[in-house]
Amino acid sequence: MQILASAKIGSIVVALLVVLHLFLRVTLGYGQSSPDLLVVALLMASRGLSLGAGSALGFILGILEDGFSAMAFGAHAFSLSVLGLLSCRVKDIFVGDSSLFVAAYFFCGKFVRDLLYWSIIGTAARDPFWNIFLPDALLASAYVGIVGVLFSIIGAVSRGTR
Repeated sequence: MQILASAKIGSIVVALLVVLHLFLRVTLGYGQSSPDLLVVALLMASRGLSLGAGSALGFILGILEDGFSAMAFGAHAFSLSVLGLLSCRVKDIFVGDSSLFVAAYFFCGKFVRDLLYWSIIGTAARDPFWNIFLPDALLASAYVGIVGVLFSIIGAVSRGTR
């Protein structure tokens, strides 16, 4: 019963992150200045999913993000699908719940997502590599790392494991 309640709370947190992402980026119009909460939701959820389910969740979240993208339709779906697949594999290799590990997990996840997205969009839609990855991707990854740690702590407290 504890596992079922934990899964239910985890699903609620992931759904809250998706709604908050859309609210910040689309409704309030913050765009790239808000954290990428879809990556946080995917990385949080995929640690407890199988490879196929993690990839499918990434694909669904990517299609949701692509619905608001005019430049490269399908690039978000591809990058989030691969990220969901990779994050499911990472859980088998690295097991850790320390704040430093969780921050590194979210930081690397966001950076890999940005790298995948940049590599799949066409040359007409992308900026040069150094203009994107030196300042923007590192700051966005750090931002997602901090937000991911906060939501992981909130999720752990709500489940009663911390």
